[in-house]
Amino acid sequence: MKNKKITFDRKYYSSIMKEFGYNPLEFEKINFSLGNLKKDDLQRMWLCHHDGNSFARDLEKGKKIIVSTGFGLSGEPHIGTLSQILRSIALQKAGIPVQIVLGDLDAYNGKTIPLKKTLELSKKYRRFILSLGFNKRKGSILREQYGELDVLRTSYIIGHFMDDKMFNEAEEDLHSFYHKRGKVDREMSYRRKLSLNLMIADFMNLCFEHKYRNILVMLGIDEHQYIRFGRETIRRMKESKQFENFDMTLSAIYSPMIKGFFNYPKMSKSFPKSSISVNMNPEQIKHRIIYGEGKYDKPENNVVYQMMASVSYYTAEEIKRLYKLCLKGGSDWEKSKKKYAEILIKICSKWEK
Repeated sequence: MKNKKITFDRKYYSSIMKEFGYNPLEFEKINFSLGNLKKDDLQRMWLCHHDGNSFARDLEKGKKIIVSTGFGLSGEPHIGTLSQILRSIALQKAGIPVQIVLGDLDAYNGKTIPLKKTLELSKKYRRFILSLGFNKRKGSILREQYGELDVLRTSYIIGHFMDDKMFNEAEEDLHSFYHKRGKVDREMSYRRKLSLNLMIADFMNLCFEHKYRNILVMLGIDEHQYIRFGRETIRRMKESKQFENFDMTLSAIYSPMIKGFFNYPKMSKSFPKSSISVNMNPEQIKHRIIYGEGKYDKPENNVVYQMMASVSYYTAEEIKRLYKLCLKGGSDWEKSKKKYAEILIKICSKWEK
């Protein structure tokens, strides 16, 4: 899969289930609720899950649970990043604690971004996320990696249970695409191993330091192998019996990919042309939404509709109405795009405030 052109359609989702032996009951349609978010809400906001049922059950039983997500700070937030932030806030409003990790060290090693730049971005990301409504109270966490020395200790401890084979099998599905364009190392270098190790520690430290027993990781479907990596690490730790009372479950809920502009497989901070970022001026944002959607056969493959479903405050009913307008096209769809452009411009304007 790694050397093929990736198209994030139903065929792709089926192929990764077959290739990696996922249970279709765990890695497909969401059939549970979380807090105040009903099944239909979750299906609209996420694509599928892995062992999310266990997280939902533990939530109902009142066990200590948390959702965790994060962003590599290789540049300003783009639409994909915004979608994860708004999903995090929606989960908070539904009564579920959320951890957001600002990946300054991840970008420093994984994408070789200068440390000074990632630390500056970390401050701006924090202000931006809070301005959008993220609430640090009630058990939620918003933190960077650089100052969390206990997580670095956890990464060292869990590194004992990792090997080269695990790292090599944890490549993102789009790794070849990024490497050919000079964005990441070709091989699983030592720097990238450090970055991945720390990412797993970001999840597992919630158990080590905060006693969370079930962590639901929220990430894109192309990053599904990170969860396999984390679950294998946990399995080996339990098998070793070195850690008394160590018991945790790593679940996942996967976001659908937002198609990139100009035929990029997805929106990415590494490729500015593929996306809309928060630092673009209003006219640029408006022009790209109104004129940049390109050809599409159905709304699911229309980049603007995908954005409306992922980065907005539209209700489920409004999303259904927009789906029909996109399917039909014409003047009403053009009006909807212009209206959405204004909504997105307002959201993005919070970045510089």
